[in-house]
Amino acid sequence: MIISERDISKQELDDIYADFTKIDAQDGIPEHKQVRYQYVAEESGIIIGYASGLTNHTLFYLSDLWVHEDHRRQGLGAKLLRMLEHKVKSLGTKHMHTWTTGTANTIFYEKQGYTAFTVFHNYTGINGHHKIGFRKEL
Repeated sequence: MIISERDISKQELDDIYADFTKIDAQDGIPEHKQVRYQYVAEESGIIIGYASGLTNHTLFYLSDLWVHEDHRRQGLGAKLLRMLEHKVKSLGTKHMHTWTTGTANTIFYEKQGYTAFTVFHNYTGINGHHKIGFRKEL
């Protein structure tokens, strides 16, 4: 056996993921292809907001929610999030979750009806800097 630090090929990664799918099937988990859904807000051809995430059975992982600093605190982030929630709920999604850091982000998600399900305290090694998982039932 040789253990090394190296990049793997796309074929090798595809083979590994195929085996994950096989293991899931053996455990009775139905096959499911992740699909990305996203909304882009633009003004004069410039992106000023973005919301995106991936389906996973009855869950949706919000991977990105961003608003350009000139447009923050004007409701755009909440609007993009609501649009994404509405879209994935119409597809049968039951739960949405995301990860965030910072006080302002925490307050934002709580205002949108999300609750913290876990906290990694001092995540970056800096006292008081936490990574927080938020979840919402749709």
